[in-house]
Amino acid sequence: MDKFAVSTGLIAAAIGLLALLILVYLIRLIVKKRAGAGRSFNLLLNIIVLVILSGAFLFLSLFVQTLSRYLHDQKIGTILARKEGPNINIQFADIKNKRDYKFDIDGDQWVIEGYIVRWNPLLRWLGAGSYYKIDRFSGRYESDSIGLYPAKYSIDRSHRGLWKYMLKYGHKLLILDAAYGIAAFQYPGDEEFGLYINDSGFIIKKN
Repeated sequence: MDKFAVSTGLIAAAIGLLALLILVYLIRLIVKKRAGAGRSFNLLLNIIVLVILSGAFLFLSLFVQTLSRYLHDQKIGTILARKEGPNINIQFADIKNKRDYKFDIDGDQWVIEGYIVRWNPLLRWLGAGSYYKIDRFSGRYESDSIGLYPAKYSIDRSHRGLWKYMLKYGHKLLILDAAYGIAAFQYPGDEEFGLYINDSGFIIKKN
């Protein structure tokens, strides 16, 4: 979790606790009939000011944490895709699973496909990162001809039933904000690309 978001969240909690203590003190004075009108008004005013400050710091903490999660790109792999005749030779290094893949696909471009789950705002604020799975690579033709069927190469076939369930019914689960398929494509070349993930999906950047 972002340190500034944590700091502002703790400040909000401390101010809120102070407001609660003052409220308890005011109630005790009222019960014991020791609270004059002027004193009660001042204490109540202090409570209102503290509650507003606490809410402001809490809002700032939520905003900073949400922005931090949105802007953070986690590197999850590297991709080198070279055009060799009609084929594209792919070298993919999966950083998360520490596995390397080498395979050929056809097409004008290469595509990486997968799944992603976005947790609800509270869990994201608490630091929960997006849950994703790289599913497969495939080719992509620029032509719209229906006679072209590019090859596919599976990276991870596991838990497809679970992902199918989350895509169909994830919106009914309170802990989820969204679950959907993601993809990104690029032209082959001699440069290596970094594969990243954030709260929206895949990002491809030149290394």
